[in-house]
Amino acid sequence: MSSKWILRFGCLGQIAALGILWVFEAVRMKDLGIGETTIGLILGFSSGVTIVGSLFWARLADRHHAHRRVVIWGSICFAVVMWYFSFCTQVWHFVLYASIKSFVAPMVMGVMPAMAVKAFEGAQRGRSFGIYRAFGSMGFMIGSMVLPLVLNDIVRVAQVGSLLILASVLLVRQLPEPDIKPAKLAPLKFRDVNPIIKLFLLSFFFIAMSEPAVHGFFSAYARQLGGSTRLLGMLSGFMGLVALLSLPLIGKWIDRINPTHILTASFLAQAIRVMINSTIGEVEFLWIPILLHGLCWGGVEVAAVVYLSSLASEGHKATVLSYYLSVRMLGQLFGSGLSGYLAEHAGYIVMFRTMSAIAFLGTLIFVLGSYRSRTKSVAQS
Repeated sequence: MSSKWILRFGCLGQIAALGILWVFEAVRMKDLGIGETTIGLILGFSSGVTIVGSLFWARLADRHHAHRRVVIWGSICFAVVMWYFSFCTQVWHFVLYASIKSFVAPMVMGVMPAMAVKAFEGAQRGRSFGIYRAFGSMGFMIGSMVLPLVLNDIVRVAQVGSLLILASVLLVRQLPEPDIKPAKLAPLKFRDVNPIIKLFLLSFFFIAMSEPAVHGFFSAYARQLGGSTRLLGMLSGFMGLVALLSLPLIGKWIDRINPTHILTASFLAQAIRVMINSTIGEVEFLWIPILLHGLCWGGVEVAAVVYLSSLASEGHKATVLSYYLSVRMLGQLFGSGLSGYLAEHAGYIVMFRTMSAIAFLGTLIFVLGSYRSRTKSVAQS
């Protein structure tokens, strides 16, 4: 099997496991009687630990040429953590789970895309990476829809998911390390990052703040409206299907269109999607905002990774992507706490509208910053 197919099927197994937690993490805690504020604090704490883990593992992979080994050991550790998640019943159990999961998850979430982008270098990098992420969406559908339909029990779904990510190890271990030399230069510090990258990261922080409102708390809202585990799985599976159909197309667009246009459209779609959530009061209609998932998730997931990788110097790609993941987690840290507090004390409608306004702010910053950068570039030329 070629490296491209190994990467694709490896991504499928990884996202199948990760997707289970993205969808059912908050639902499991809510089912056990844990309040939204506490759930938000746990999810926010999880995001904070992920920031540390992301920077640590990405720099280690870049400096020691250990991308494949980091992904393999990260997958093994994540499988163990998922199994532990299935036994969590108290707040302190979930805090311990969140601490370990969040530190090891970047070994897969942050380093694997860097390997994939390197493997897909060429004129059709965007299309190739889009197809790679489409396989991840297939895995997401398996983890968040197929397994819940069959098992209808979050505990069993998590246990099977741990086996799926272990299976991905058998594939990833066949990959060679990316054909790059270890970075002997000093670690890339944030102050030395390309200003264009900094603009993206600043605006994306506000977009990331709204992400808990379309994942964990979206599922919790569906549960509050009376959605069963199977129905939640179907909603998540539909989300994966939308992404599966959209990702290859978005990848092709990135090869032909300025990535800033795609990112602008994606940011705006995110704000609109969260606002639509606030207008729906029946669980049967929660599939409507998911129609925007292909642009919201796919547009950012593909465009951002390809865009940032093209701006990063050789030997620092994983580190730059770790900054991207860290900013995402930082935004989710604040967003989870704020979303949980608003959902519990003001209601889900107020929460969705507040997070939508924050996403609109991120979009505005990106649009104005990109316009200023283009104007400055023209003036200098």
